[in-house]
Amino acid sequence: MKKRLNILIITLVIMLLTFFVGFFSGGLNQRRIILAIELIFVTYVLVYVFGGLGKLVSSLIYGMFLAILLVLFTEYDSALIVIGTFLFVLNPLADFENIIEKRFPEEGSIIGHIRGSYAPYYEYRKEIKSYYHLPQTRKIYTKSSYLKLRQAISIIMAMVAVFLLLREVNNLVNLLKNFDIHTFFATSYSVIILVFLTVILYKKGFQSMLNLLTVSVFPPVAYSMYFIVKPEYLGVILGTGTIILGIAAGIYQYFSFRSRIVYEDYYYYDNDRQVHVHANALFEPFVYSDAFYLNAVFKIKTNNNNFNKVFHNIIVYADIYRFFITAYTYNQNEVTIYTDFHYNDEKRIGKFADYLESLFENQVTYNVDMDKEKQNYEKNFFHNDGYIIARTVYLAELLKKLEIKSNIIISMVAYFNSLEDINNISDKYSVTRIPDLDMENIYTVRIDMRVNNVDYIIESKVRDLLLELMINRGSYVRISVYY
Repeated sequence: MKKRLNILIITLVIMLLTFFVGFFSGGLNQRRIILAIELIFVTYVLVYVFGGLGKLVSSLIYGMFLAILLVLFTEYDSALIVIGTFLFVLNPLADFENIIEKRFPEEGSIIGHIRGSYAPYYEYRKEIKSYYHLPQTRKIYTKSSYLKLRQAISIIMAMVAVFLLLREVNNLVNLLKNFDIHTFFATSYSVIILVFLTVILYKKGFQSMLNLLTVSVFPPVAYSMYFIVKPEYLGVILGTGTIILGIAAGIYQYFSFRSRIVYEDYYYYDNDRQVHVHANALFEPFVYSDAFYLNAVFKIKTNNNNFNKVFHNIIVYADIYRFFITAYTYNQNEVTIYTDFHYNDEKRIGKFADYLESLFENQVTYNVDMDKEKQNYEKNFFHNDGYIIARTVYLAELLKKLEIKSNIIISMVAYFNSLEDINNISDKYSVTRIPDLDMENIYTVRIDMRVNNVDYIIESKVRDLLLELMINRGSYVRISVYY
């Protein structure tokens, strides 16, 4: 991945130098050739950086095939560009790409490499955004017409972007055609925006696409004002005003984007500690992240109603400064927030306490523990029976939201120190050995049971399973729900 990043940086530097030297020192034809080469080069570098070697090879094949046809059949360039558009979008060499990726595996994405040890938090942020967009995702499973419309528009926009890119490159290379710098900039901008809109629509839905579209219309409008409106001073005034409005809209959309997050939780009452628990449902895959081991617990003298009024501000703050709120608990007069900070962010812990004090206008006490083994989280939440049951009910409820009405399969991974104990629990449940996870004197199994997707039935069955696990000296690892 370092290789990809170095290639990207070196390529961008070389291209910028070439562009400035060639564009401002050569004639019109030289400028057109330079622009065409730069455009092709940038496109293929980005394809390699973000798509990988397989995507690069297939794209090069399509590009060379189209270039040969355009040279041989110049008079049919428009038709050939349409054919090339379908070729790039439909991607008939997809299987060939997979063969190359398997033959020459790479070390993950360039974005993950740049994020470094904070990568787990960015994965967590992606999960937050996915759950925020769950209502639109739900339509994919429940409304086939919505899915088809979303797919159709995504394909159309992708094809338009590819068509515009191919046409502009062809116009630049074909010196017999008229060249207009304004058309070039308009086409390039359109291609960039269409690519972003297509990706956002495909991943997040129409509303997110419209949010970007709202901001993206301001630059071309301002550009048009400067060159079309007469007299010139009026064009400058209107163009500048449009830019200011665009900046304001961009700032608004940015802060709106940062605030579009959710806190999904497993709720249960902890009888041992006499507190209500809201454990972070999206945190579990990141419990054992190596870099986030500064465990900080904040205690606030307030009630749950006052806490809920500002809780969204708290999770936005945590998202901006990249730390996990792993859970919060409350009783009648105190709320406790549990967090995991990155090992480089020890100073941020005190600043977060100051932020909480400013919100509640009350003193906040906190303690910090270096918990690399995550024993605190396991003890307080992860291995608590209430947590395990709440997680199972929550996952089953997600299936209901997707209108999956069949029975569910509850699957628990556990380990035992004795094969005899495994045989005992096998008399009551379907047990499957997982030899790949075995260690010395530790035997890992998966226990499955099919139940109706009804909350009280799920709770009863999971409690019975946990009791059997305790009787047979088994240890809980993880529970999942399938259909």
